[in-house]
Amino acid sequence: MGRLVGLALALVVAHFAAAQMLYNPNDERFKSLYLEKTQSDYRMQKQDFQRQKLLHDKGLISERDYSQSEASFKAAQITYQQAILSLAFEQPHITIDNGVKYQGKDGKKRVRLTLRNTTGGLIEGKKIELEDFEGIKTDRIANVYVSLLNDTKAIVSKPYEAKIETMPFNRPVALDFFLLQDLDNVTVKCVYGDKTDEKKIFLQKDESANRVLISSDQFSQEADLGARANYNLTLELFSSSDNVYKLDVFNLPRQIACDFLEDPTNARLSQVKFSQDVNSRKIALAIYLPDRYDSASFMIDAPIAFYAAAIPRAQAENVADKEKKYTVAELDRLNISYIRLELVPRGVGRIEVRAANFYQELKPGERVQMNLTVYNDGTRRLDNIKVQAESPLNWTSTILPDLVPSLLPGKEETVSVTIIPPGDVSVGDYETTIKTEAFASSRKVDSEDKKIRIHIYSSANVFGTVALILLLVGILVGVVVFGVRLSRR
Repeated sequence: MGRLVGLALALVVAHFAAAQMLYNPNDERFKSLYLEKTQSDYRMQKQDFQRQKLLHDKGLISERDYSQSEASFKAAQITYQQAILSLAFEQPHITIDNGVKYQGKDGKKRVRLTLRNTTGGLIEGKKIELEDFEGIKTDRIANVYVSLLNDTKAIVSKPYEAKIETMPFNRPVALDFFLLQDLDNVTVKCVYGDKTDEKKIFLQKDESANRVLISSDQFSQEADLGARANYNLTLELFSSSDNVYKLDVFNLPRQIACDFLEDPTNARLSQVKFSQDVNSRKIALAIYLPDRYDSASFMIDAPIAFYAAAIPRAQAENVADKEKKYTVAELDRLNISYIRLELVPRGVGRIEVRAANFYQELKPGERVQMNLTVYNDGTRRLDNIKVQAESPLNWTSTILPDLVPSLLPGKEETVSVTIIPPGDVSVGDYETTIKTEAFASSRKVDSEDKKIRIHIYSSANVFGTVALILLLVGILVGVVVFGVRLSRR
């Protein structure tokens, strides 16, 4: 008896729960069920309206009955459309087929992006057929805005936003962007409807190019003679066949040396190898300028154009002639990877002060009179050469001329220096510092100070010296005479 009562109660509870589970069009669990209900209502109203229209055409029903049937049909049609759109566009989705990074004909980095609409009006795996409703397209997404972002969410694509008017279902749509920042991974931002979708992707390399792309931020530099210029190079592999490349430099004057250095170890490289996991390498090209230059090789302040190249190991023998001056057309015909670089050698201003002797001895009341030679030991013209003397307190110094307007490399100018000590100068050692200041190409030239050492000594007393000598001789004679007499006793 108890079991029968329990079973009855369970049936009552189940019936009550089923009563509470009536579908609600706003309930996410019953959207597809609600769509089936509205579709059934729509079909019934459509059939009823078609029958009423035939009767109306034959004059068998009143205008009022026909209008009520038409109104019911349109209401069911609108309800059905709303149910379809509510479910079909609940979560529209765009997938990224691929993103390929490549180099355009202008040498700039570009990205080819392929997107696909995978929503397409699919409801529980079935395609919605809406042949009765013109203008309603559940198999496409309209007005999609696409842009590329970096890690700081800044747009790095040009155009900043690309607009796709419409994306049909499962049909690829290709976009092409100019890459404002050289990146290997970007965030693809898609805005459509009231939805914003962001996906971070790693850019594939266009292997069809079958070469290494070389880029550098410092493609043109200035360097002083005797100094070193560094070019930071980035090598990216766009090939599936070759992975070892020889590094070389063309059209660099013979007097200028160079090295390829690995970053950050500074190990010298003659070739680079890429692996399956590493398709990008950073290296440095070091250019060493000589202290002096030969005008037959290159000129000061004149740009030197040269090429850094990455050559497939199999083609290295084709470009073995280092003395040849290659043109762009010849390098293109060799089908090697290269980048044009530029170096502007700058002359160095160096000033040197020379003298026959920087040590002088004076008696009180005498002065120093000497000549100094100002020599341009650099490779650039010196301008506004100013010579100054810093002497001890109460000393007077004069330099003529104290300003030399200009001095070409390897040339010299003589200046006269006069140093006058005060009248009451004491015996001792003194120093006067010669300072030079000059400019070369609007840059101040560092110079070494020279010191003139001056020794002041007192005048000798001749009479006192003679008297002292006579006294010493007399003492010596007296000692001798006294000794002789003492010996005779």
